[in-house]
Amino acid sequence: MIALAGSLWGTVGLFGKVLFSYGFDPKLVVFCRLFVGFLIMFIFILFKDKKLLKFDKRGLKYTALIGFFSQALFNLLYFETIKRTTIATAVILLYTAPIFLIIMGRIFYKELLSTIKISALVLCMIGCFLTVTGGALDTLNINSLGVLMGIGAGLTYALVTIISKAIIDDYHPLTIILYSFLFGWIFLVPFSNPVNLLYVKYSLPVVASIIGLGLIPTVLAYILYITGLSYGVEASKAGIICSMEIVVSVIISYLFFEEVILGVKLLGIVMALGSIFIIKFDKHVILPNEKQGNIDEKSNYIVDCLDDLMDPPEII
Repeated sequence: MIALAGSLWGTVGLFGKVLFSYGFDPKLVVFCRLFVGFLIMFIFILFKDKKLLKFDKRGLKYTALIGFFSQALFNLLYFETIKRTTIATAVILLYTAPIFLIIMGRIFYKELLSTIKISALVLCMIGCFLTVTGGALDTLNINSLGVLMGIGAGLTYALVTIISKAIIDDYHPLTIILYSFLFGWIFLVPFSNPVNLLYVKYSLPVVASIIGLGLIPTVLAYILYITGLSYGVEASKAGIICSMEIVVSVIISYLFFEEVILGVKLLGIVMALGSIFIIKFDKHVILPNEKQGNIDEKSNYIVDCLDDLMDPPEII
């Protein structure tokens, strides 16, 4: 499911390029993505089960965090990185996310660091680099602030997995996704100027791209991803598996935009796919000095940390 989710995320560029060609600002595209995604989810849940619309205060807090960090802030940092550097630089920095996931997965969820996992991570990083750049370093633009923002994008991208795993056992995946989209587009309103949508000339390609963007790499992708996490996939593994996004985006560029995939890029694709294949052989092993309960507890540590953060004790 997570590999398929990554594949669907890889279609963002297809819809985005169409909207960019019609004069859409990147931030407005992101707003459309989350707003339309929210509407689709809301309508779907109304017909599926209205009870899924019910959410308690704790659930709202966590989805607000996802909406702020992993939807709004992530997209703002990512597009600002593109503006200050290059697309290739931004994508490479974005895929520092698996590194953050391995670190945070170990800290918050007691996920083990294995030789296979580290090998898959290295293979994934090199594969993504070669796939995006073709091995040409001149495609990268090193700007200090841009690099920091790119790393920030990687961190906030990783947080959707870390925060979601903390509540995935307590709430339905559809409910989590619905409210994270809601908070995401609300937080984006001050930056995206959605009033401009009133002046858009809505041709068939524009309408189809907006709906496609909200449905395929947004609603369907997140349903698959969050559901995949609910089956117990480790956060660190999820980050590596999601490298399918880059592979699919490059293939789409080749099929629809006539971009050439030469030998080095092809090697990068093979390496990225190889990292996904290798990670399947990583078996969860309990450390000798750890109790079974410490591994099996569902994210008690991060839940306590976030609860303390959002509900600080009263000072008398």
